[in-house]
Amino acid sequence: MKLLDSRNYKKVIPIIQSAGINTMFALSVLERKVEGKVFIDEEASPVSFYIQHPYGMALLYGETNKEDFYVQLASYMLNVQNVRNEFEWLQVYPASLYSKMEAILGSNLIKKNPNEPYKKSLLVEEDNKVLEYQRINFGFNKEKFLAVKKRQTNMNYKIVTTSEAIFNQLDGSVVPKYFWNNYNDFMKNGIGFTIFSENDHPASTAFAAFIIDDQLEIGIETCERNQGSGFGSIVCTELIDYCMANGYKPVWSCHSGNIGSRKLAHKLGFEEATRVPYYRLPK
Repeated sequence: MKLLDSRNYKKVIPIIQSAGINTMFALSVLERKVEGKVFIDEEASPVSFYIQHPYGMALLYGETNKEDFYVQLASYMLNVQNVRNEFEWLQVYPASLYSKMEAILGSNLIKKNPNEPYKKSLLVEEDNKVLEYQRINFGFNKEKFLAVKKRQTNMNYKIVTTSEAIFNQLDGSVVPKYFWNNYNDFMKNGIGFTIFSENDHPASTAFAAFIIDDQLEIGIETCERNQGSGFGSIVCTELIDYCMANGYKPVWSCHSGNIGSRKLAHKLGFEEATRVPYYRLPK
């Protein structure tokens, strides 16, 4: 695996755009919207690209015939040299790579029930293994969304554009500061909305995790004490309204074990389109 010079990222963009899955996080790296890394199988005529987003997501695109690349890839995936101290989540494309993952990982690959709610605490025997889950890509049904919006009940709430104070204050696993370089970058190139609870606490924030061309992928984080309140649905509706008013197609993807995200997607008019293997790499 050889590190690709960032000056060559533009050449990779049309290749990744041809993938039949959601690759917006990878494209945000290639477009230099965030600082990630790209590894290739060879410098002369690369066909395999391993693209890392700083949030902890990665994409392997393209199947090479260079077996040394897969030897290095397996070592990296299993964290043999302790290069990772956090989990990494990997998607691969095309589908022919699914069997390749099984071949290079062997007994170090454990297939999990894709509908099992994901928990960070795992069995000891799984700690150093690659776990195969699924990632769901949804399609947006505008008619369903508008019907849902009509049925939303009025609540006493306040929604504001996500401010710098909120940007820096938000805690959780899916918050804007993990997807943008800083607040100025977020406000210049992204957007977010925050809903407040009755005690004037930021209860839920829906924001653009990625914007690529005319697509906006939705990120959503609801404060634990406000989960189940309906705030997530309301603030996402605000962001989807923004998308439709500004010519963006709203995009939703999530881990199959994120039951809350799946339920919210369906509630907002999104429909499951595809599922692909999603590999959790050990730390």
